[in-house]
Amino acid sequence: MSKIMAHRGARNLWAENSALGFRETVRHGFDAIEFDLHLTDAGELVVIHDATLERTTDGEGPVRALTPESRRAIRLKGPDGTLIGEGVPSFEEVLDILGPHPVDLYVELKADENGVPYPGMIGKVVETLRQRGLQARSVLHSFDIGVVRGIRDLAPEFRRLISVNRDWAERQGGMAAFLADLGDLVEVVGIHHDLFETEFELIRSLRPLSKTSVWTLNDPALIRHWLPRGVGFVVSDNPVLVRELMNERNAA
Repeated sequence: MSKIMAHRGARNLWAENSALGFRETVRHGFDAIEFDLHLTDAGELVVIHDATLERTTDGEGPVRALTPESRRAIRLKGPDGTLIGEGVPSFEEVLDILGPHPVDLYVELKADENGVPYPGMIGKVVETLRQRGLQARSVLHSFDIGVVRGIRDLAPEFRRLISVNRDWAERQGGMAAFLADLGDLVEVVGIHHDLFETEFELIRSLRPLSKTSVWTLNDPALIRHWLPRGVGFVVSDNPVLVRELMNERNAA
């Protein structure tokens, strides 16, 4: 049976990558929680998806310019666009919420507003997780194969995931070439559902489905379509719905 991963702290239910969302997702007891990291010029790891502030907050400009004071002062937007009474959380603050609970942490290392990986970011992420003893529960991931290789080289004890969608696969010469190039670099390949559907038989022939995740499933019909297919993780912005449909299927 597939496991359930709450994408960006279940952003269709609570504000994306918010302390509120993380508190609620651990309360629901999902198998894994996925979230995103950027590194500010002040040297702080912060949890937010975009490299700029406009889409998910009432702030403006690049995330890297945030200070501890300014990230607390801006306000996150909820799923309906209204502001909530929380700012951008730090990595440490999110680990304070998630650390005590038996949930796997899927931590994506993002790039800056120019698409360039942050120098020194891998080391800071790894050291933070090591200090808290979270190596066994943490999976570090990126779209950038160079970043994933950097994680392997610096911290081989951590599990790794790489994400891929149709555009990225095409730029690597197709899905077969992409998977062949990975070798044993990663434990899990996270695949966008459109690409996964098109290349399902190829992927299944080259990689155990239990070592894949399908993202991001939010439509009930799409979720029902993927539940019996044997992928390792179903990734959703509404993991509550995934669980309901999974229970419905099991009861049938």
